[in-house]
Amino acid sequence: MIIFDTNVVSELMRPAPEPRVREWCLNVERNLGGAYLTSVSEAELRYGAAIMPHGKRRVVITKTIERLLSEYFQETILPFDSLASKAYAEILAQ
Repeated sequence: MIIFDTNVVSELMRPAPEPRVREWCLNVERNLGGAYLTSVSEAELRYGAAIMPHGKRRVVITKTIERLLSEYFQETILPFDSLASKAYAEILAQ
């Protein structure tokens, strides 16, 4: 299992994503059983779109986020709950 960070998903949303990032993501899909996303990253993506100035770019970004979430991560968004927060604290402390 690979969990994509927000910046990886943001890169994939660019008109011309970095080829190495794109290839790495395709390799994850093919060879590692797919990609996961956390609910925290979902919130960060939505927040990023929500604070953009109103206009065409914001609409396009919002639609792209919704498409990615529904088509690629619909079944693979991991919750950030109390257990996750305890693990996070332990990992960070190390």
